[in-house]
Amino acid sequence: MLRSLLDKFWDEEIWLPPNTTWDDIAPGPDKAVLYNDHRYLLYPIPMAIVLIGLRHLLEKYWFAPFGKSLGIKNTRPKKAPNNPKLEAAYQASSKIRHKQFYLIMDEVNVAHFIE
Repeated sequence: MLRSLLDKFWDEEIWLPPNTTWDDIAPGPDKAVLYNDHRYLLYPIPMAIVLIGLRHLLEKYWFAPFGKSLGIKNTRPKKAPNNPKLEAAYQASSKIRHKQFYLIMDEVNVAHFIE
């Protein structure tokens, strides 16, 4: 039953153009065109995992202490304060026009930031 289900899933009429079979695109040395093969991923994927691990180790044990020695603080960005007027304006319309924008700025007193 599993074989018939797989054969139905990988049917050539669904996946391939007309007059093409799976044998036509199978990898092999006697082919005029070299198609990709799943075995090509045998080296890049493990190497990517190794590089991600190496990056993590370098950041944790070399770059972070070096940054601290330079006086760089490890802080997270501050969250914006909650502003009910801005929330109400956004919930009324997520696309705010230019004139509405200036009216809202006057309401919350942020006009002095633009000048």
